[in-house]
Amino acid sequence: MEILFTIFVGVLIGAIDALPMLLKKMDKTSCLSAFVQYVIVTFIVFNTTLPQLGINEFLVGPVVSFLMALPVVVLIAKEERKAVPIVLVNAVVLGLLISVIKHFSVSLFV
Repeated sequence: MEILFTIFVGVLIGAIDALPMLLKKMDKTSCLSAFVQYVIVTFIVFNTTLPQLGINEFLVGPVVSFLMALPVVVLIAKEERKAVPIVLVNAVVLGLLISVIKHFSVSLFV
């Protein structure tokens, strides 16, 4: 995949995650953290396969995103337990979206 496309998708996914946080007037550092998290998740998903787990290519995004969200969840759980399921569901849904975009864009760069 081309690096610029990967960054573009990461910025798009990061904005999808951070925008509702900004609209709820949450801490700007938390919003930036969520944005950066998904830019990095996108880069990793676009450049990773998990054959050792024997999973479908569509599940790479949700698995990687979920695993990368766990350290954030540990921090969040201390103050806001109600946010934990939301963060984890977001991780799975956005991870799946990243995998779908990766799948359908591969033909553009071959």
